[in-house]
Amino acid sequence: MYDTILFDLDGTLTDSGLGITNAAMYGLEKMGWKLPPREELYQFIGPPLFDTYRLRYGMSEQQAQRAVEHFRVYYGEKGMLENQVYSGIPEALERLRQAGKRLILATSKPEKYAKIIMAHFGL
Repeated sequence: MYDTILFDLDGTLTDSGLGITNAAMYGLEKMGWKLPPREELYQFIGPPLFDTYRLRYGMSEQQAQRAVEHFRVYYGEKGMLENQVYSGIPEALERLRQAGKRLILATSKPEKYAKIIMAHFGL
């Protein structure tokens, strides 16, 4: 059937919601924005951060860039590990490896963060 399988990281291999929403709150707080309920911040999972700050919060390009920088400070220090692997994922990946499948991670997350997360969780 398929020899190569692509996996996304956030929301597929791991539940990264806590770390991403905490980092989004940090970015908004640093910019002086009022914090919305956490449920609203799940919109940060997936799309580019810059776009979310601009389109959802009406920030200028300069503001959005600063908010992304603040987000990455929190995320790089703490948020990326406020994360957990979904149940059964390590076993499923191992079965696929043993079956000779080529597994590839596809993520819009900066590569350095993806590598740290994957190593931290032994994926």
